[in-house]
Amino acid sequence: MALNLVRNSRVFFTTNVNGTTGVINATGATTANTVEIQVLDGFTFSQNTNQDTVTISEAGGAPTRGQRAFNTSLAPVDFSMSTYIRPSTDSSVVSAEESVLWNALMGVNNIDTAGITIGGAPSFAYAFTDISATESATKGTLTITLTSGTLTGTGTISVGDTIVFGGFTAPANSIEYLNAAAKIISYKTTGAAQTSGVVPTSGLTELVLEYANPKNAAIANGTITAGTLKAYKSSWAPAGGSSYSLVSSASSNFNQLQKFGLIFVVDSVAYAVDNAALNQATIDFGLDAIATIAWTGQATALRQIATTLSGSTFTGTDFAGTAAAKNTSAQYITNKLSTVTLTSAKAIGAAAAGSEYNVALTGGSLTINNNISYITPANLGVVNSPVVYYTGTRAISGSMNAYLKTGTGVNGTGKLLMDMLAAASSTIEPMITLSLAIGGKSNTVKVILDMPSATISIPTVDVQQVISTVINFTAQGSSQSATAANSTFDLSKSNDITVRYYA
Repeated sequence: MALNLVRNSRVFFTTNVNGTTGVINATGATTANTVEIQVLDGFTFSQNTNQDTVTISEAGGAPTRGQRAFNTSLAPVDFSMSTYIRPSTDSSVVSAEESVLWNALMGVNNIDTAGITIGGAPSFAYAFTDISATESATKGTLTITLTSGTLTGTGTISVGDTIVFGGFTAPANSIEYLNAAAKIISYKTTGAAQTSGVVPTSGLTELVLEYANPKNAAIANGTITAGTLKAYKSSWAPAGGSSYSLVSSASSNFNQLQKFGLIFVVDSVAYAVDNAALNQATIDFGLDAIATIAWTGQATALRQIATTLSGSTFTGTDFAGTAAAKNTSAQYITNKLSTVTLTSAKAIGAAAAGSEYNVALTGGSLTINNNISYITPANLGVVNSPVVYYTGTRAISGSMNAYLKTGTGVNGTGKLLMDMLAAASSTIEPMITLSLAIGGKSNTVKVILDMPSATISIPTVDVQQVISTVINFTAQGSSQSATAANSTFDLSKSNDITVRYYA
């Protein structure tokens, strides 16, 4: 008998699964579909049995007092693990080991590294259009018009698809708003405008896009220099190439998310987690800590598998192939360098729209929750297993802790508290643009979380030796506009958050 030690454990993420059932395939693991995830101590994986207990209650001198317990069903597998936030550069593209987890949390497709190419050395003119509120479906659109060169393409994208664009080169203050998630509204070929169907691979002269977050006063209409445009169909994509990669909630409006499996190797024993789904990710901003993400999820089955791991290669009847090796050289990020900026999208009391508040954090957290629920049958005489799950409300919320700073010229927590109190009885939905830079906005290695339309509550005051405050926030979807004051909250939109990794 051997004891299993957590220090000898390893965790692998794989998309080498059955496309229908989500069960991990016995063969076919490659570095393209299986990757080792470096996790912290404290990871868990377990599956419990639900029981139905029958009891007896009767009168008399010698009552029957026994009971019968039946295993009725298996609960969904619960798993959890924490990873460090570690941006890195791989083949001139910004990446991260945890990118596969972000992609599974936010979408349905496997990570698209190649993208759909629209090339031919073209040049584009681009113009933001602020359409009236009655046309909110295309409010705040960006029209891209071919001005020179030709357009050719490979792959398939259609009107209505939400994709991540990359490859635009433009003034520096616009790149992050053009190389981002967008929905294709319409396209035009020579002499014809189309509002439905597949975007052609040649002859394209115009694209109309609805960006997840186009509102930025620094963006002016202009010309995009010649280059190759890429359209990525995954939630995680190298939109900024060597500058940054991003993951967005823009492609997350689905009842079921990406199918994947996990393999936990504990010493010489391996366990497979089949048909897994990521439910929640929590980022904690403890000042004296390295930036981490706590991941939790569920799955339909847990089983021990016959496989042997040597280096990054699996050999066995239940799982075989080679996984991508873990990246031990990626840099860490410390939370103490983090900064946050809140900008009022609309007026808050006497504070005009566009008022900016700078907050020096002392702590806080952000949670993205898919609110997944599983359905299990209830047949008699068998142990039922979960058969399917569905996503619920996409809930993105958190809190920020900071010292209460007041005084003339201090546009921080004290000013925010004053403005929120002044508007408390009249402002139903204070819209805030929230940008949180983990590792510091001015640093090269960082992760930026952009929430274009969040609501905040009145900051609470905690009286201690140094008076502090807590700011609670909730990110929401919105119909964005090139003019911030015209943006409105919209339940049907999925542009709650964009996360950018820089290395």
